Amino acid sequence: MNVFSLIGNLTRDPELKYSGEGKAYTKFSVAVPRRFNRNEADFFNCTAFGKQAENVAEYCRKGSKVGVVGQVNIDRKEDRTYTNILVDSVEFLTHKGSQSNNKQDPFQNDGKPIDISNDDLPF
Repeated sequence: MNVFSLIGNLTRDPELKYSGEGKAYTKFSVAVPRRFNRNEADFFNCTAFGKQAENVAEYCRKGSKVGVVGQVNIDRKEDRTYTNILVDSVEFLTHKGSQSNNKQDPFQNDGKPIDISNDDLPF
């Protein structure tokens, strides 16, 4: 079984393109910090297809945190080996409001305690 998963940040804006048959695909790269040395990272080239590709291109930007699940595809051409992740699913882990500086996060309260009564809790 060829299943690969990673969580990291996009290193550049996704590139949405269409094949000759009109099928959408998006290429993007994800940097994953190393477990024991946060100053180093591994970089993975990813390709998403169809609606998933359109969603990545629309909602993700350089620096967006994503979770990616897919298959490792290794191509050998001449003297080079190319590794690419063929994306099955992408989870957007960056809050939509944090992509733009002019939007406020509705869950932030400037570090102040939130005034909530027991009657407001559903449990």
